[in-house]
Amino acid sequence: MSVSIYYSAKRNSPITTAENVSLLAIADMFNQGFPYKNEGETLSFYRKPSEEYILEGATKLPYCDETIIVESVIYWLKALTHLTSALPTAVWEVQIDDCPASWVDDHWEM
Repeated sequence: MSVSIYYSAKRNSPITTAENVSLLAIADMFNQGFPYKNEGETLSFYRKPSEEYILEGATKLPYCDETIIVESVIYWLKALTHLTSALPTAVWEVQIDDCPASWVDDHWEM
């Protein structure tokens, strides 16, 4: 059994080159710092998002034990908060499998 975080952003204008550089830098920083990268996946974006989205991606969480899962969720929600801040005019959706995360006081939480 696997659990994944899914994330997407949509808006009327495409991602600019500067935004893309920023998004990739944020993803790289968090991917490099993820303590469980040998047990789970890191942030990744789909090459071609669905028609209505400018960005989509998914990250499979490590399925070792409950503590690692919880720590991973907290870590990736922090990363997604940074990504959301890099595209502040986009409408974001973040969910763990079919359970949506909430945007509360400038950050994602479950």
